[in-house]
Amino acid sequence: MISKRAQINLVTGADVQRFVEGLNSDGSVDRYVLEDYNGRNRVSARSYLGALYASMEFKGEIFVVNETHDGVFPPIVDAFRI
Repeated sequence: MISKRAQINLVTGADVQRFVEGLNSDGSVDRYVLEDYNGRNRVSARSYLGALYASMEFKGEIFVVNETHDGVFPPIVDAFRI
């Protein structure tokens, strides 16, 4: 099954921190992951270290996936959406 995903841009450490804090304060228990273009590399979107790794290694091809409710994204995603 192919998940719906949103492409985001995390450039600075401050971007990463703001994104992770916003995601962790959304009030949901949904499981979010960040993945690269082809979906082979995945990290927890709620993890600062995971998001920082994605910002450095996924070469500008970062996608958010909601594994609990496919296609549902919190408002913070819109702030970083490409």
